[in-house]
Amino acid sequence: MRRLFLAGLVVLFALGTPAIAEAQPVSAAAVAKVKALLAEYPDGGPGLQAAIAAAVEADPTFAAAVVFVAPTASAAQQQELGLGLAEAAASFQNSGTPAGIATAQQIAQIAASGPPALLTAFTLAGGVTGTPVTSSGTGTSNLTTNNCVSPSAAGNKCSP
Repeated sequence: MRRLFLAGLVVLFALGTPAIAEAQPVSAAAVAKVKALLAEYPDGGPGLQAAIAAAVEADPTFAAAVVFVAPTASAAQQQELGLGLAEAAASFQNSGTPAGIATAQQIAQIAASGPPALLTAFTLAGGVTGTPVTSSGTGTSNLTTNNCVSPSAAGNKCSP
């Protein structure tokens, strides 16, 4: 029985390895650049947001380094990292090209694995569907609401 269990674990780990191998690679140079930006903007702020957005727009693979380093950042910095990623994702999304839309979705998937403050900022800024707000709260967001919280009975539907 013990051998069967161990054999099952070996098979499970062997099947799980390809998923790990498909993870977005994070270059040491990109990690160093994110750390340098965090050191340059220790309190976060719109400068950090703009620098992250510009770096990700120039090289979308930079998003993985942002999320990789984010747990070491302060809550204020994590918020700006999320806003910068949202700004870059919105830029790609707004291009309207299939490649741009795919890149925006990839950034959203990467952001989803970030710490809560980063993910919350990314989501509230509209992620890939909205126009990011700035850290000062100005700007617009494409978040939409309706009066429906949830349907009260099966079959009731909320209209958008």
